[in-house]
Amino acid sequence: MYGTDADIGRIGKENAVLLMNHKYETDMISGWTVCERFGCLGTSRALIKESVKYLPVVGWTMFFIEFLFLKRDYEEDKRTIVKQLKELQNYPDNFWLLLFCEGTRFTAEKHEKSMEVARKKGVPELKHHLLPRTRGFLLCAQGIREYIPAFYDVEIHFPNGSAEPTLMGLLKGEAQHAHIYVRRIPTEEVPEDEDACAEYCHELYRIKDRNFEYFEQNGRFPDKVREIPRRPYTLIIIIFWSVLLVVPLIKYLVGVVMSGSTLMIAGVIMGGVLVSLLLQKMMEVTQISKGSSYGHTKGNDKKKE
Repeated sequence: MYGTDADIGRIGKENAVLLMNHKYETDMISGWTVCERFGCLGTSRALIKESVKYLPVVGWTMFFIEFLFLKRDYEEDKRTIVKQLKELQNYPDNFWLLLFCEGTRFTAEKHEKSMEVARKKGVPELKHHLLPRTRGFLLCAQGIREYIPAFYDVEIHFPNGSAEPTLMGLLKGEAQHAHIYVRRIPTEEVPEDEDACAEYCHELYRIKDRNFEYFEQNGRFPDKVREIPRRPYTLIIIIFWSVLLVVPLIKYLVGVVMSGSTLMIAGVIMGGVLVSLLLQKMMEVTQISKGSSYGHTKGNDKKKE
């Protein structure tokens, strides 16, 4: 992690909105890892497209822990964001709200379409990011000033020349080393006026673009670097659930095999195959190549910015 001692020293000690770039399949995993190491995993939330909540297990979990699901229809999403931001105001612990202003993950095709919009609007083009959609940023800036003291500009990059990180790679045990840059922005610095706030958001992404380019050229971000140590609680939780769930499962499977029942053994094998297929289908949702059809719908630029 890169940043000043003052900025990193505040992480996890205050309510905040995190503004991350959205380039890799494992962005959310990297973000959750940061949350866990700063003790904020249980109180982290995100603004995310509504279709995700229908994913088995993962989406259901996000629904029950009250992620903010958006339909990408401004008027409906505005009501959702305003309502749920008011509910977060009474949250008893410090929380983080993750916002991807780009609206979708970066691909070369989406980037070209986004820069076409930039040229039409006469705003500076970005090299490593999509043009931000500013309305969600505006709603957060207007609706949180009383109880969220800061935004955090968060930029993630993986080592130059390393393989593209994927969720399937993580499940296969491949090591992934994220470099994360953090810059704290006091909420009072963010304008409330709609036009000024939109320009502030665009300038924020131009700064993010320069920081990403700095990493491309130097293999690191600016500012001081530090390792964020693991906490022992993660290992304790994994051991607890492994004992609680895996040991009885192994005992059951051994019992099935020892029973000699062809029907029961075939049923277990079929169950394993179905679980494997379901897991593979879930992994496909995380693939960038199967992401949203950014810019393919007519009128998107005007409606969704």
